[in-house]
Amino acid sequence: MIPSNKIAVVITAAGSSTRIGSGSKKEYLPYKNGTVLSNCAKTFLKAFHKKYSLEKLIITYPESQLDNAKAAVFSDTELCSLLESFQISIDFVPGSSTRQKSVFCALDYIKKNCTSIQNLQVLIHDGARPFVSKKIILDVSEAAINFGSGVPGITPTDTIKEIDENGFIKRHLVRKNLSAVQTPQGFNFEELYAAHLEAMKEPYEFTDDTEIYGKYCRPVKLVEGSSENIKITYPEDLEMLKK
Repeated sequence: MIPSNKIAVVITAAGSSTRIGSGSKKEYLPYKNGTVLSNCAKTFLKAFHKKYSLEKLIITYPESQLDNAKAAVFSDTELCSLLESFQISIDFVPGSSTRQKSVFCALDYIKKNCTSIQNLQVLIHDGARPFVSKKIILDVSEAAINFGSGVPGITPTDTIKEIDENGFIKRHLVRKNLSAVQTPQGFNFEELYAAHLEAMKEPYEFTDDTEIYGKYCRPVKLVEGSSENIKITYPEDLEMLKK
């Protein structure tokens, strides 16, 4: 245990899952002995056990789906055993109309309900990304502690081009200088919270928390991600849950 460094985890599951086409919210789909969502939570619990003080484990959900979110989590008997063994509870926080707003709801909940936010790091993870490894979680946590931020990323396998508004290539990007970023994304909590307050003043939505932190704080530290750490988004991704 490292008492001077505390971790809060936000698992985002407040989206509508419109692209998956399964008729069910993707985070609630069966996976292993639980669901996509419960397996995310289990990986974080196992990663942090005896390493960091897990202050909060938060799941955001669509405002009308609290019962469904709880069912997707607590139907997993292994997760329930881990929560009891580690004496940790899960807080469910209603999300909002966008990812940015939903994350801020969770951050605001942490600020109001944590005993102390000093030396607190927060990891924000997609609830539809159940293949994340303990190594990635710990690497991101260590980067957040040492540099104020950490995000896993992988070099794209395809050559990436920047296009103009008419669909013509206007810039040829160097692949070795690019990264496809994943989650969890880790940050110093106080810095990220202040950055979110500034981001709320903008007339547009930010794509993710690295963009917010990078604009209002400092550059974000990249750590090694994994091609297996995919986000379930399209119908063909469902085949990954059967492996």
